[in-house]
Amino acid sequence: MAKVPQSLSGSASPRYVLNLKEGGRKKEGEATNPFKWMIESFCILQDQGAVTHISGNFNACGFTWRLQLEPNSSEEDGEKSVSLCLFHVETSSNSVVKAIYKLLIYDQLLGQHVEKEGEDYFHNTSRYGLCCKVPLKKFNNPKSGLLVNDRCIFGVEVQEAFACKLESEGVVECLSMQKEITPTIYTWMIKDFSKLNSKMVSESFTAGNYKWRMELFPNVDSYKNFLAIFLELENPAALSSKTRVYAEFSICLMNPIDCNHKKLTARNQFSSDNRDWGWSKFLRWEDVQDPSKGFLRNDTCIIQASVAILGAVVIA
Repeated sequence: MAKVPQSLSGSASPRYVLNLKEGGRKKEGEATNPFKWMIESFCILQDQGAVTHISGNFNACGFTWRLQLEPNSSEEDGEKSVSLCLFHVETSSNSVVKAIYKLLIYDQLLGQHVEKEGEDYFHNTSRYGLCCKVPLKKFNNPKSGLLVNDRCIFGVEVQEAFACKLESEGVVECLSMQKEITPTIYTWMIKDFSKLNSKMVSESFTAGNYKWRMELFPNVDSYKNFLAIFLELENPAALSSKTRVYAEFSICLMNPIDCNHKKLTARNQFSSDNRDWGWSKFLRWEDVQDPSKGFLRNDTCIIQASVAILGAVVIA
């Protein structure tokens, strides 16, 4: 059997650390007060088909919860069941809550309730816990005591719940993405373009609170027979050595005659040791000079840059 690399073993998996100041647990010997949810005329819910029903909000261990019920949940074997699960009512997009709880479907005749214990992490993309399921045939059986006089009672006991955060130990790099991305457009007009024989640098412009500029190399020795264009982070030394700016950008050589522009797009992480990125062979120099291509008009060239900040990378 092949040895499992340490990076893939359980010991290297990310862990959550509880914040004991946010949340709580029941004390030893303390009486429990589970949330109970009674539903009358249950047959009406079943007749509505596969519809989800949600209880009102309730508080337990310092957090807000709901119960969710599916009276006609479909199983893989084709059978129907009554399905109950716990739902965390989110208060923050970055919150993570660990909870230990018990789901209950009450036996109203014998007191032998259906129970299912769970331990889950609730967060922005996983706000539901495990499900307690009872086959519909058993649930509707008068002898089970789960449905009496078309009335049933569901409940949950949240025994402990705490806010937590991801343990960052061993994390080498963290990428934080922006939710709203608005690109910045900068237009650079260069006159007497055919007379250029050395590197050109645009004026600086701001995108995402960072200063940028374009570098242009017009058929110089290092980029012979080509037009080379790069986007440069103007003052990378101002960044922390552990920070990178993740950006998507495009550079467009405008064709004002028939709008057949030359445009290239890339994504790159800019940092103090990686300040620029672009294309050493953006376009053949003969195509730039060719009047039929339409890139030069009155010996004037127009270059447009679009820069959108996608996020930031922090190195541990």
